[in-house]
Amino acid sequence: MDVIYTTDGSGKCILKSSDEVSAIGAMDEANSFIGIAKIFSKREEVKKILSEVQKLIFKVGGEISGYCKVNEDVCKRLSEFVEFFEAKVEKPRCFLILEKDEATAFLSAARAVVRRAEREAVKLYLKGKISKTPIIFLNKLSYLLYLATLYEGGEFEKI
Repeated sequence: MDVIYTTDGSGKCILKSSDEVSAIGAMDEANSFIGIAKIFSKREEVKKILSEVQKLIFKVGGEISGYCKVNEDVCKRLSEFVEFFEAKVEKPRCFLILEKDEATAFLSAARAVVRRAEREAVKLYLKGKISKTPIIFLNKLSYLLYLATLYEGGEFEKI
């Protein structure tokens, strides 16, 4: 096993330091944090949505890794989850400390990693390697995780 190269979706060798591997790595990290948040969540709605989100992340990862193109249905599904949470939470007009228990801490960490994955995906888009759909998905996912954190945690320390 080569420690410097890996293969992409087409079987082509690419450097492990490539933008593709960085983006997929960030998505894997985010998915792991989402999974941990799901385990710690006290709300069944959050657990169910996070479980579906994990599956969507794998679909989007397929495009980033070069296996397939992802369609806009993944973004539409995230939008449905966003609408659910927007109807349930009031968006604050100040900064909040969002980490108050295990679930909210892992949701917050997942959101930070998703934002990094989005930055990595933008690099790939600018090089013509992926469509805009993964970027739109990751942007929506970051917002969804913020809303899920608000829903999960209820009251937070205001800054």
